[in-house]
Amino acid sequence: MKQSFLILLLLIFNSGLFAQNNMAKNQKVIVSSEEKNGTTSTAAAVDGIVSEKSVCSFSSKTPSWLIVALGKKQMLGGVHIYFGYPGKRSIDDFHVEFSKDGKWQTIPSAIVSGNRFEAVSLAFDATVPVFTDSLRFTFTKVRTPNVEVCEIAVWPNFKLGIPALGTEVSGYEAHPEPHVPKIYINQSGYNLGKPKRFTAPLVDEGTPFRIVEAGTQNILFSGKVQKNIGDFTAFNPESSVEFVILADTFKSFPFRIGQWWIERVTYQNAMNFMVDSRHYVGNYTLKCSGTYSWRDDSHFGWELHTLVPQYLSNPAAYERMPRHVKYQTPTDTTLWGALKPYDENAPDIVKLIHWGADVIVSQKLTHEHFKGQLAYFLYAWPYIKQWMPQQNYDVVKAYALNIWQLDTVDKEYSYNESRGHNMLALKTKIGTTKGALPPGASVIPNLMMFEVAKRDVMNEADVYFNAAYNQVKWMVDSLDWNNPMTTKGQRMSEFITMTSLTYMLKQYPEKSPAGLKKKMDEWADVLIRRSNNMWDFRKLDDKDQWCPTGDKPQHWNETGNIVGLPSAILSMVNFIDDKAKANRLMEIAYAHLDDAFGRNPCGRHCSFDAAKEVEGVDLGWYHQSAGGIGQLSDARFVLDGSPKNAHYPYHPERGDIGWTEGWISFNAAYNISLAYMAAYDTEWSAKREKDWVTLRLKAPLNFDYDTKEYVWVDLKDKKGKITKLKLTEESENSPWFSVKIKSPGKNSVASYGFGYFEKSISIPVK
Repeated sequence: MKQSFLILLLLIFNSGLFAQNNMAKNQKVIVSSEEKNGTTSTAAAVDGIVSEKSVCSFSSKTPSWLIVALGKKQMLGGVHIYFGYPGKRSIDDFHVEFSKDGKWQTIPSAIVSGNRFEAVSLAFDATVPVFTDSLRFTFTKVRTPNVEVCEIAVWPNFKLGIPALGTEVSGYEAHPEPHVPKIYINQSGYNLGKPKRFTAPLVDEGTPFRIVEAGTQNILFSGKVQKNIGDFTAFNPESSVEFVILADTFKSFPFRIGQWWIERVTYQNAMNFMVDSRHYVGNYTLKCSGTYSWRDDSHFGWELHTLVPQYLSNPAAYERMPRHVKYQTPTDTTLWGALKPYDENAPDIVKLIHWGADVIVSQKLTHEHFKGQLAYFLYAWPYIKQWMPQQNYDVVKAYALNIWQLDTVDKEYSYNESRGHNMLALKTKIGTTKGALPPGASVIPNLMMFEVAKRDVMNEADVYFNAAYNQVKWMVDSLDWNNPMTTKGQRMSEFITMTSLTYMLKQYPEKSPAGLKKKMDEWADVLIRRSNNMWDFRKLDDKDQWCPTGDKPQHWNETGNIVGLPSAILSMVNFIDDKAKANRLMEIAYAHLDDAFGRNPCGRHCSFDAAKEVEGVDLGWYHQSAGGIGQLSDARFVLDGSPKNAHYPYHPERGDIGWTEGWISFNAAYNISLAYMAAYDTEWSAKREKDWVTLRLKAPLNFDYDTKEYVWVDLKDKKGKITKLKLTEESENSPWFSVKIKSPGKNSVASYGFGYFEKSISIPVK
């Protein structure tokens, strides 16, 4: 057993991992006004005590403010602010500013709207370095007659981030750390027929494990732990019960196993996030500065890069979802409104695709990545036009063609790493870990524009294909997969690189550059080598770096890196000839989904609200960002945080360290994985009996295990005429949908999915 080693680590940790000083304690405080009642004083805000008796109370005439003078300039990492005892929160909206060159400058990561906590931790991100000798807290919306602040703590910049709430103050009852079972699993559940593994860091080699029905001792499956991993891939019960894993003295959280379980519990959640995280409209009508269609999207949110594939890969799943999005007429047409409204009956995902394109055209955005988003819209047009007026296509196409080869950009974009914005130019710069310029970002957009140009019989369609070809050839010749900056170093944007290569090879196998398939195979070799550990977790390099890191606490929250990797793997695994290698790639792909659902050193789902939003999840992430540019704390299914480099290979005692904040790009990375998961699992079969044909479709559509569901597919005859066929689930809990039809004749084809995700089958004839 390894418990003694863990205890030693805990002792080391408690002796000073967070040996940081509260820089605000007993410093000078100035307020906009003060209530003279003889029981409170401004000094109470920084006396190190959180209690009702030490409340610093002052006028709520907005905006009220409080300044903490720190005495000397220093680089700051974040703040804690306490409003009262548990359940009490007097302040809804506030933000923090710092003094720079005699002026107050707002800290983007310290803007809080709709606060719902009695104490808030705000870590400062790298958008603006906070080097200062004073901070100003400005309170813009309060719910009490006076502004009440019990305590403020200010933390210096520190490699592992700012400490947890309650550090260096007394009187605050922090939430107790919950028990985390030492068998680490996907806490929600596993998909039938897919890799199913767990990690048990504290058990000896060869320890037997057992899977039992929760609440019983009835053994349903058994095996042995090898290299701290238990594999139960072969366990595929047709059951609706919960299971637990037992090994040594340890017992896991309960979990389920079901048809497309992961998709079942997250498809609607994924849509909920994209609906909630817009600004100007819906549940957030304000404008977030520096962002565009979605809050905190920058120019590399990848929204249409991922929403379009989601829909094309599994359209019926999104068409049957409830409609929540309503068109809102713009009050400022410089923000949106260039596209006429969609049909209100359109699926929400189609409305979101419309929204993303509308904002880009309305705001006349010209960054190369926004051009790429428009290509996805134009490519998808034949499959979404039933819900949109022709004007939408005409306006987007005209704008895209007008700016496609424009090399300059309309404004200064934050984190812009592009050397030029001409989409036909060769892109040879590799972006940084911010994820703002992944290799190959122009490939799929140019290939989509190639198809659009052919479809619309445009002149010089080949210029788009040639640009994509040259870009892929450069990638084949130049990218070194051993350099982390070409893979995991791109963080949540790595999927762009591999899916671009696979798109070229899949759609244009005879016209692809020589060596492309070999290049993809080499990527797989590096991936497998770096995933040889007890978490099946792809490391950053071949040494001791598990995650992107650096000398700042913001380097890095890599949640999107984890949930996006499955898309890269699933896009190329069918090109792998070695079956053992392909199987290992599948293990790694699903291990990363499991990591996001709790199979990680922290034993937590990467979403703070997962326990109430994702069926079966027991523990969400430690905390969520209360502020930030994106103001995402009230959005559903935010992918907030993930283990940092210091947590690996197994240091759960390090707790809530480093940067935590949701980001559009993280959820977009999960969205693209959902798309490639659906594409990988979709398949057809057909059997002819005399004049009848039984068509069967397998696709991720069985989300209600107690109801026979159905799906509409396309049947195209030899003349190209399309009719709709209704296939019904073969039983209440079946992966297969089928229909028996009269033979439609020669050259008839049934299909499901659209565009490059279409799966089809020729109807057999006599």
